[in-house]
Amino acid sequence: MSEKYEYSQSSDQDKAIFNRELHTKSLLSDASIVHTPESFATLLETLEMMPYRNVNLSVYEVRKSLEIAKSLNVEDLIIRTQLIHADIMGRQGKIAEGGRKIRTINKWALDHNHHYLLARSHRLLAAFYRRIGDSESALENAVIGFKYLPEDASLPIRADHLMTLALTLDEVGAYEDSVHRFQEVLEIATNTNDFQISMFVLNNMAYTHYERENIPETLKLIDQMRELSVKHKVPLEAQQLDTIAVIEIQAGRPEEAEKTLKPLLDEPVGRRKLGELATLPECLLTVAKAQRLQGKLHEAEKTLNEAAHISEEHGLGRLSVKVRLERSEWYAASNRYQEAYEEHRMFFKENETLRSTQRETRARILQIVYDAEEAKRDSEYFKEMALRDPLTGLHNRRFMDVHMNKLLERCIVLNQPLTVAMIDLDFFKLINDTLSHEVGDIVLVHVAKILSLTIPSLGAVARIGGEEFVAVFPETDLKQGRVYANMLCEAIRSADWSPITGNLPVTASIGIATITDHAQSSSELLAIADHYLYEAKKAGRNQVICGEDISKNIE
Repeated sequence: MSEKYEYSQSSDQDKAIFNRELHTKSLLSDASIVHTPESFATLLETLEMMPYRNVNLSVYEVRKSLEIAKSLNVEDLIIRTQLIHADIMGRQGKIAEGGRKIRTINKWALDHNHHYLLARSHRLLAAFYRRIGDSESALENAVIGFKYLPEDASLPIRADHLMTLALTLDEVGAYEDSVHRFQEVLEIATNTNDFQISMFVLNNMAYTHYERENIPETLKLIDQMRELSVKHKVPLEAQQLDTIAVIEIQAGRPEEAEKTLKPLLDEPVGRRKLGELATLPECLLTVAKAQRLQGKLHEAEKTLNEAAHISEEHGLGRLSVKVRLERSEWYAASNRYQEAYEEHRMFFKENETLRSTQRETRARILQIVYDAEEAKRDSEYFKEMALRDPLTGLHNRRFMDVHMNKLLERCIVLNQPLTVAMIDLDFFKLINDTLSHEVGDIVLVHVAKILSLTIPSLGAVARIGGEEFVAVFPETDLKQGRVYANMLCEAIRSADWSPITGNLPVTASIGIATITDHAQSSSELLAIADHYLYEAKKAGRNQVICGEDISKNIE
């Protein structure tokens, strides 16, 4: 199930806000505009909220703002812009690096008695501590941040601080105080006609009452969410739909919950908004539960397997544990009580391991942020991380080398086919050079999500360097492998990239190869696929090429 959240990865739920941010972008990009410290400070007010509303759109603007701030040579404006950059880093997963920068800025603000930067840095420190699971420290910083916030702070900034305060109060169990602060945010959002913030706070309030099992209040709030969506003619986002669905399940309405999420799950991967891809596994888990409660055990098993595949492919440890728990419930519903017991034992064991890992991760991040000595590297967590690409979370070349060798051994024993696909993004250097390397990183992260969600459950995908990925399809001949590769190519091509790359398209060229001689090594098979990838590039890019295509051309 989804959780309370404080920002959207790629929301377009409020066109007025979106247009204002585009206006800010044009002001930052227009070289003919002469910025003064006063005019630039006004732009920063909008920019400070952009990571909260849409972290992807804010990357370029912050980079440009840093250049302008440095040209103005006003120290507090430079530091204020650096703080926005630190906020983006934390939202993109660079938690330790972002936290360290925020803490440095917080110290500067304290030394210079700069109340606004003290307020903003403490608010972002609260978000930092929330991400590492330290609820008490998060609340402490949220309270201090709100205390330092100037009386004349803009209403969106005030709402931002109140939202953080509400979330941190909720997480330490101060529910009544939390709801009071949420109501203040909702009042500001209503008075300023801010649809997006209204939806955020209604979602969070609904989830708070869900946790307290206050069913009448949760049903009232999700009705408000739906009414607001209809009124503004803006569809609900995936995370909001998931919140509604878990509440419908709690209220004893599993049929409605499945119906709520069905349109989202039926949508082809390539047509989904990129921000929804991260929420999809949680939605699948919710649907699996709804199907189980209706007695639709076959459908529930299929949905649960898909959620398990995605969580494994992306290394989503927290979700994998939740899949274990739901699978134990599924076994029990199927009268397979011994398997239910064993699955629940595995859930308990993995949940304890996850909690231990989270504590270790938190300690390591704090050590980095507070300049302590490096955390130990020999834990199971770091062994797993050594097999994953740090940017995308996909497996890396080291993992794929071992995995392919195991698959080849299996092919020999069982006399089964194996197909590999080499995937390379087209004109990726143009994206890096035209927009920025930060935008390029965002593209890679979303391509990774698309690949892992599109690939069949038996397959695996890894990032092996730069903009290059490899997918493997066990028990798959060349004909079926080509079908899978075309699915990957189409999913990347048809995704809506405009919020990230503007008018620049994102496509991929793919070369595929199938093992024809069981004496072939994994490196030989990859080399053949790489050759056909080169042929796909020569043929015009944005397509799939295999040996069969080359033969036809020769004929």
